[in-house]
Amino acid sequence: MPRPFLRPGPDRGGRTGRSPLQVATEVQSTVYRIARLTLTAVLAFVLADAVLPPDTPEPLLSPLTALLVVQFSVVGTIKASILRVLAVTSGVLVAVMAASTIGFSWWALGITICAALAIGHVLRLGEHVLEVPISAMLIFALGTASGAGAAERVLETLIGAGTGLAATLLVPSVRVRPAEDAVQDVAEKLRALIEGIADGLRGDRTPGEAARWQEEAERLARELSRTDQDLGAAEESVKLNPRARRLVDAGVALRNAMETMEHSMLSLRGLTRSLADDEGFGDRGRLLTDPALRGRLADALSGIAASIAAYGRLARSDLARDARPFLAENDLEVRVDVARERRARLRRDLHGRAAAGDLWPLYGEVSMDIDRLIENLRVEHRARAREHWRRHRGATRHLPARPVQAVQQAGQQLRRAAGSAAQAAERFTRGPRGARGRRGPAGRRDTGDPRDHDGRP
Repeated sequence: MPRPFLRPGPDRGGRTGRSPLQVATEVQSTVYRIARLTLTAVLAFVLADAVLPPDTPEPLLSPLTALLVVQFSVVGTIKASILRVLAVTSGVLVAVMAASTIGFSWWALGITICAALAIGHVLRLGEHVLEVPISAMLIFALGTASGAGAAERVLETLIGAGTGLAATLLVPSVRVRPAEDAVQDVAEKLRALIEGIADGLRGDRTPGEAARWQEEAERLARELSRTDQDLGAAEESVKLNPRARRLVDAGVALRNAMETMEHSMLSLRGLTRSLADDEGFGDRGRLLTDPALRGRLADALSGIAASIAAYGRLARSDLARDARPFLAENDLEVRVDVARERRARLRRDLHGRAAAGDLWPLYGEVSMDIDRLIENLRVEHRARAREHWRRHRGATRHLPARPVQAVQQAGQQLRRAAGSAAQAAERFTRGPRGARGRRGPAGRRDTGDPRDHDGRP
């Protein structure tokens, strides 16, 4: 029997079939990146050629640095620029010191490379650590291991890094669209799978149908994990990005939608596993052999499929900070209500079977999975999450986890210190002598305790 709801499997390269929307977005992003890198590299060369003396070699290190530091995000470019400048500067200094002390030979080259790598690891340059010895060897190759030549190489690097950083700040890239497309594609695949199961339940029973549904659910669950790269790129691209000031933390918002899809996927896997178990009993099965229950379950799944499609539209309509997706929320709420009504009819039929003595745990499992599929899509969950994103709009949302914790702990300590100071000032100003106490009879300190006066109140 044909399975119209299935998507193409992995191709020869191991990649799953991509939708035309994803391919078009990827092509557009690639063309934009090629154009930006080309213009940035040429501009870096022109600036370096204008700044450096005319008798110096062609400043090719400047466009090379610009190509290496430009990233798709502002944060990534700043980090790459700092690490690149540190690597090149360290390599140049090592080469100059080696040339001025031990000269150049095969063993001097080995010492230089070893020292450059050690310095790179001490500076924690990470993936840029190899650029330290490469810069040192480039200085030797150009024959500019003098003070003036080294200064020119460092200046070239600074010009290239500055040009790349300026290009990223002036024309920043926002990589939210690929993540949006990935979330939309997952929602469409999940909807198509659930709708395909519903269509199969409405038709005649075929051998191995539940096993095929379970296999498709397992395959789609594996595909969900491959969207993490797009979500991470979206989160990174909006940090410190002036073009993204109207967006919420888009990666966080889209990741929340993806988590909802994952929860729905877990519930669907449980449902298909229960149906496969029922199919294993053959003619003694309880649900797949009952035409009435098959129809009720198909109606409920069809309502859930429509709700998932509406949730996917909502997830793409509330990324702006001032977004008010009333229409998308109303559409989702209406479709969830329809799915709930169909679930109620299915539950009444299942309870009727149970009241007639047909007590098999399969009914409870199916009912529970249907409940979870519907409750995961409630509008209230998305609305609460959206308000949480909009409240957290400070600078700490761009910091890693540990700095954020440090800032929060410091704020708590400051608040506690201010509260303690206010309480101490209040105690000090209370009464004519304040907290210092009054002198009672016989010169004893009056602490305010009535028992201080010979134990009598």
